[in-house]
Amino acid sequence: SAFFCWLDYLDELVMGAHLVLADAITDAVEEKFFQGILQPQLLQMSELDVLHATALLTGTVRQIRAPSLLHHLILFLLGPDQHPESPGDCPHPLRTQLIDRCNHISDEISLASLRLFEELLKKPHEHVARSLALRNLETRGYLQHDPPLPEERGPPEADPEEDGLDLEEDPYFTDGYPGASFGVVKKIPMGTGRGQVSEVVSR
Repeated sequence: SAFFCWLDYLDELVMGAHLVLADAITDAVEEKFFQGILQPQLLQMSELDVLHATALLTGTVRQIRAPSLLHHLILFLLGPDQHPESPGDCPHPLRTQLIDRCNHISDEISLASLRLFEELLKKPHEHVARSLALRNLETRGYLQHDPPLPEERGPPEADPEEDGLDLEEDPYFTDGYPGASFGVVKKIPMGTGRGQVSEVVSR
């Protein structure tokens, strides 16, 4: 508890100090505490020492709020690299060690390491997500590009021959007028008998 009280005081001091003084304190913390104390403990092989150092680091990540301290701590743990990883790269040793311990033979170490990364991902710092995931996803084709839409065409042009078609020649034009006739003369049949002629005259 005394350690976290000291860490809280240091965090408040960095947030309220002048920029020059805050940078000087941050550099001293990184050199004396991060690299001088935390790193040797995190790289040890003893399970008890690893559990103690991981729990201490998890509490440190959870408590630090000063932007400059948080930035130096994240770079200390994950390294500054942002390019996609490849098999021939030389990875950041501490980052690789912490990731490998998430699948450790000891369940306690695995859970402690997962809690550490959970706290890291909660921090409002872009480099955490980029270092752990985004750097290896940017060059992959996960975006589906829709095919280009066909060009819009206007209404079909009318055939000039169809435009010049006379209404009299259109068989559908006279359908609505059953009794109408255009240019068609109805011939009356001429009979040979007188009765038929008289009927025609009477009409």
